[in-house]
Amino acid sequence: MTNSPSKTILCDFDGTISRTCLCDFLYGQFASCGMKYTEMWTAGKIGTREEIQTTFQYINASREEMEKALDSVELVPGFGQFYNQCREAGNELIIVSDGLEWAIRYMIAKAGVTDIQVMANHIFFEDQGYRFEFPYFNPVSPKAGVHKLSIAQKFKDAGQQVYLVGDGRTDFEATQAADFVFARDALWDYCQENGIPSFHYEDFFDILDYLKKPNNP
Repeated sequence: MTNSPSKTILCDFDGTISRTCLCDFLYGQFASCGMKYTEMWTAGKIGTREEIQTTFQYINASREEMEKALDSVELVPGFGQFYNQCREAGNELIIVSDGLEWAIRYMIAKAGVTDIQVMANHIFFEDQGYRFEFPYFNPVSPKAGVHKLSIAQKFKDAGQQVYLVGDGRTDFEATQAADFVFARDALWDYCQENGIPSFHYEDFFDILDYLKKPNNP
């Protein structure tokens, strides 16, 4: 893998790069409604767009207050090294997340990662409150704010090998367009149940060790 520039690595964020879901963390810290709409999302009653937009109606915190709170969230070990390895190998690493780009960029900057594409939902902090945009929404999957399958398929159609790194159900559909999956938790179970080529990891050092072995996919 390390000798080919034709690979695109799509990496989830919440539960994959960060130890916890950033939106859930912010809801727990600042939303007066608590996790009400997250629980509805988990039950499949609403989609990501409705969950985010509705929950933020119950938040009255500034950008700075939320960023200060995010400082307590830990990243999964090895992400900075994984990012550097991808750059050195000529592979394109892209964060693809159903979370908020602002929070993701704030977190990865602490790991020294700034020059990276992030495909996620957008929040704007304006005088009248929060505003959201969902540039990667696809109506074929209305429950998702970011349709990861269509993103993965775009790179697949361009003739690139697609590697997926993830942990949960928002990554399930994207496995259809992935050549190989680095998985844990619910995504690992899904890959095993469906015979999807995959490798179980706990942190990014596990993935780096895997990639060092020349005979691995």
